[in-house]
Formats: sequence, C-alpha cells, structure tokens
Amino acid sequence: MALEKIEYDATHCQRCSTCKWSHLWEVKSHRFARNCPSVVYGKFDTYAAQGKNDIVTGLLKGELSWEDSKDRLLEIIYRCPVCAACDVSCKRVMDLDIIGVLDALREEACERGYGPLPAHKEFIQSIMNYDNVWKQPRNRRAGWAKKLDIKDLSKAGETADVLYYVGCTYAYKPGMETVPMHTAKILKAAGIDFGILGAKEICCGGIADNVGDKKSFEEIAKKNLDMFKATGAKTIVTNCPGCFMTFSEKYARLQKIDTEKLPYTVKHSTQFIAELLQAGKLTFTRPVDMTVTWHDPCHLGRRGEPYKHWEGKRVKFGLTEPPREMNRGVNGIYEAPREILKAIPGLRFVEMERIKEYAWCCGSGGGAKSAYPDFALATAKERIEEAEATGAGAIITSCPWCESNLSDGIDAGGSRLRVGDILDIAVQAL
Repeated sequence: MALEKIEYDATHCQRCSTCKWSHLWEVKSHRFARNCPSVVYGKFDTYAAQGKNDIVTGLLKGELSWEDSKDRLLEIIYRCPVCAACDVSCKRVMDLDIIGVLDALREEACERGYGPLPAHKEFIQSIMNYDNVWKQPRNRRAGWAKKLDIKDLSKAGETADVLYYVGCTYAYKPGMETVPMHTAKILKAAGIDFGILGAKEICCGGIADNVGDKKSFEEIAKKNLDMFKATGAKTIVTNCPGCFMTFSEKYARLQKIDTEKLPYTVKHSTQFIAELLQAGKLTFTRPVDMTVTWHDPCHLGRRGEPYKHWEGKRVKFGLTEPPREMNRGVNGIYEAPREILKAIPGLRFVEMERIKEYAWCCGSGGGAKSAYPDFALATAKERIEEAEATGAGAIITSCPWCESNLSDGIDAGGSRLRVGDILDIAVQAL
C-alpha cells in the first residue's frame, strides 16, 4: 500500500499553513507571497498540502473511504501540478516529505484502479503505441534534423561523446522545432562531438511516473536505459526539464541508487551551454536589445535536484536512521540560465519576486494541463502578472510545457508580453 510508506510525514503535519506560502524571509510583497497554485485556485485547505496530509491520515485510519469519495478524491489529488513548492516551504519548518505524500496518493489511486485520469491514460497509451505523447509516427521524430548532418547513434558503428536527447514535444510540436535546431547549431559552433537517436528515440516516461502509473514508467525506463547503454555516450544533454529530471532523478530512484552513480551524466542544455561559455568554447558577440525576465521551470529547479537514495526509518523527534539528506530544492539548475542571459550583449535581465526554489509554477506539470486546463490557465495568468510587474517585454524559459501554457495565459489575458525559449535568444547572440 503506497500510503503506508509516507504515514509519518502525513500524520505529523502541524497545519501551520507554511505549505501555502513562500517562506517569510523570501517574501517581497503580499501580492506575490503565495506558492501553491492548487489552493489558490481551489480556495479550500483540502487542496493544500496540509489538506492532502489529512486525506492520507483519514484513509489510513479508515475515516475516509475511496469507494465513498472516489471522484472527489481524484479531483483533489490530480488538480495539482506537483510542483513541490509546498515541499520546499515545509522543509524549512517541519522537514516532512510532502512531495512523497503527493506521489503516494497518485500511486495509491493507480494501484486501486481509479487512476490515472482519462486524459493521462491517453498520453500513456500514446507512448506505448507510438513512443511519444503526441500520437505521431516514429519516422517523423527526427524531421527537424533533416539536412543538418547530425550523427544517428542508434545506427551501428556511430559513436559520439554526447547524446543529445530531444524529447517528444520539441521533436513534434509545430513551432518548437527551432529549439533542437538551435541546440544543434550551438553544439556545432562549440565543436562538440554529439549525436541523436533519430527515429529510435522514445519518450522519457516521466508523465507516467508523475500521475502514479509506476508499471508503465518502469517499462519505458528500461527501454531507455538499455538504449543509453548501447550508445556508449557518457553525457546526455536534453532541453526539456521533464526529461532532465526523469533521466537524472527518477531513473536513479527507480534503481535505488544516487544520481551520481548512474552510468551517464545528464545535463540540461542551459547547464551545458553555460559550461561552454565558461570554458571559452562559445562566445556571444551580437547584441540583443531586449528586457527579459526568467521563469524557473519546476522540473529544472526544485524538482531537478540530484537524487540521494535512502532506506531507513524515522526515529525520535522525526530524525532518520541512518541520517537522510533531504531534497530541499536549493540544488536545482538556477544559475546556468541566468549566466547565459547575463552573457548576452545588450540584453537587460530583471527578476520576478518568486524565483529559484520559490518560483511560481506555470501550472502545466503533473498532468494538470491535460486534465484541468482551466486550472492550468489560471495558474499561468498569475505568473504572467508577476512577469508584467517587472517591466520586462518577454518572459524567457527553457521548458516546452511552461512555454506553451504561459503563451496560453498571455493570449487569454491580452498581455503585451511574449514568451520565448532561451536558446532562441542565444542563437541571435552568436
């Protein structure tokens, strides 16, 4: 039973409401002080982490029943982007594993046959049938790479130091193919020996794990791990924060090892490019006359930390035996994209109030956009308002899901802002 694994964390919630707000020391104004999209949209405590802790406690004690409350429980559990903002704030006060509680609720729903939701099942079935979430033919996956003369590491005899993993959305979604094209251009400009998997590339499977379908996730992960091993590449570079987190954190957790013990090193494209800049292998020389702000994707930031495996038990006063190193959200990828933006001549960079581990989620993650589009849109509009308050002309990010949902928020709210990917600007500056 998935809930039994996180009984301590759920039952020791003190209902302090810290999970609803950025930590007091990080708050810059009341307007942008809240951190939980679910409770802001849902209005009631049941949507906050403390409400979900109460739900777990009630289910474990028999005070709540899945059979009597199934539809309501599923809405509470899945109308959440699993962005981990609540988890970060709780760990400043109580050190409870809140993200573990949220994941366990979804896993429990799937174990009982109630989850995932129909919209999520559609994505997962598409992965199983087409190896991507968009029901697109496999042979179109590398369409963006035509005429670019890039190695295909899925072919016999082809090797490279770096495997560039593109991901489903950048490979298939119209208008986003510029990101892998620009990535390839940058890697070539820096003289990097790299290749792709071409039509053999398959989805990372992160969405299956996010919605609690552990069986499908494990099946997809095994295929990818075998393919990575076959390429011989020691470094994997990817643009999508969801893929980045899946390959580094989720695959390590699945194998019960630390991220650093994986047979490969995963780097987000912003990490890799920032390192190229620092090493002098890449230089931005063309001015870009813009004022921009940066949106931290959740899976790149607070959920993108390296995984530290732990097996043990809670002891007196909530201490762990053996000692456990908690994920506190502070070791995600925050500085690399900012270093890139600051290195571009003529570019003016301004920060929003909620940044880094306290950044407001775009609202799209964890299957929220596919199942609850109105909730996702409302969450995006909140972030757009925060970006507008900086005076920037554009909100820049490096996540296809964030870019898409923030764009929808701009369209719905009539904002003057535009949304762009950081690599589109980087290529302008080369």
